[in-house]
Amino acid sequence: MTVSELIRTKRAVRQFTDDPLSEEAVRTILNADRRAQSSKNTQPWHFIALRDRATLRQLAGCGAYAGHLAGTPFAVALVASTADSFDLGQAAAYLQLAAWDLGIGSCIASMWEPEKARAILDVPHDLHFDVAISFGYPLASSVHSHAPKPNGRKPFDEVVFWGRWGG
Repeated sequence: MTVSELIRTKRAVRQFTDDPLSEEAVRTILNADRRAQSSKNTQPWHFIALRDRATLRQLAGCGAYAGHLAGTPFAVALVASTADSFDLGQAAAYLQLAAWDLGIGSCIASMWEPEKARAILDVPHDLHFDVAISFGYPLASSVHSHAPKPNGRKPFDEVVFWGRWGG
């Protein structure tokens, strides 16, 4: 798939098969985050690869919309040395697009209880951790089971201005 196709077809996937991801797929996904761009190439991140189901179930309880972590065969915790999340967002996008290119779905989980989540993974207190991403092969019914929502994306001219605001 081209990058444009990946971006156009990527959807959040919250239900996964029980099939484990191959070691090659996991390493491909993890290498993508390492290659993401960052401000002044500071690379202010660390990534914790998670496969233990008990740990994933614990993390699923750290956010109102993190439940999908309990049913995923693989997840990545995104840890940063700075609270500025733009660089980490770049890495998250790279992770998800690399996975989608392999036919692997993903979904971001916000840790609404970051101190609890930090304790589960032994993340040092001077680092920031409030996002994890689940990865797995989508259940057949969880992807493209229905047409995209009508007007699911705002029209181009509603979000893009030329030269100045409203232009």
